[in-house]
Amino acid sequence: MNIFDVLSQGKGRLNEENLSAMLAFLLSPNQSHGLSDIFLRHFLEAIARSCGEENRFSNIINDAKPIRADILLESPYSLGKKRRVVDIEIRIFKPTFKQPNNKEELTETHRIAIESKIKAQSASPKQFKEEFEAILKDIEVDDQVEVTMVFLTPSNKHKGLSEEYEMLDKNTLGPHKKSWLFWSDETDMDNTVIGLIRDILKKESEAEIPPMMEYLRHTLKGFVLHLLESSKGPITQPAEGYGIAEVAFLEFSKGKYRIERYENSTIRVINIETQKYESAKPLLKKIIEEKKLGVDLSYPSGSEKNTRTLGKEVMEELIRLTSINK
Repeated sequence: MNIFDVLSQGKGRLNEENLSAMLAFLLSPNQSHGLSDIFLRHFLEAIARSCGEENRFSNIINDAKPIRADILLESPYSLGKKRRVVDIEIRIFKPTFKQPNNKEELTETHRIAIESKIKAQSASPKQFKEEFEAILKDIEVDDQVEVTMVFLTPSNKHKGLSEEYEMLDKNTLGPHKKSWLFWSDETDMDNTVIGLIRDILKKESEAEIPPMMEYLRHTLKGFVLHLLESSKGPITQPAEGYGIAEVAFLEFSKGKYRIERYENSTIRVINIETQKYESAKPLLKKIIEEKKLGVDLSYPSGSEKNTRTLGKEVMEELIRLTSINK
């Protein structure tokens, strides 16, 4: 049994916020996982490789002392009248000592902002750039804080994701850096969350790092398997026995939705935001209209198609369009 697959069924679906929370948990040196800062160090190494500056965090990684870091979820920022929220934020500090009492104070040296997406359809052209601009406004002028923007996505094959990443260009970044990492990517596992977890599991098995709790070891394996299943794209085959034959994700004027086709051909549509099932047929008709899908509402005889047929044809058309856009 994989607890991540179980939690992804029914109304309690795992979403970006849930997976970001799991990642933040692993990154935090102070959480109950028992890894201390091991995962954080691996993650910093991956960021440095990806942004083309392999020594960016060397003084932190090579220091035997525990990393002083705060891991924040859903950090809010203001950019004019806009509100921007960073999914995960890593703030790294170094101790300084103030005279005359030699009291320790912490000075922020690095701020790493992670924009996490688990679906390519979540791309938003200006979001990544505006998050960076909002962070710069938050940092005091005299603070020597190095900012690193991390784009964490399923892959770089989707046009919308590439456009969002490239919108934050070198002129905007100035002396700061950006990095593109992946939840899973078969062509570049070194820069993926899956690759980092596998590396840690391997090192633990070979006694290169301290032993893990058995429960944590199984949880990490389950998380990897769930990410691998989720990385297959918008159309996936869920675990056997749940009765779902295939699923599709899409976003249109009504919001973000998941279409489910069951083994008995039943079609159900769930609103991802509210986590509630809605009447399928009216939504399918709206999807056909807005997405300009080549799906007729009626049979050649003139009679109206039932929900099962309409849903099946809509999903087939979405699969075709997805393959074209890849």
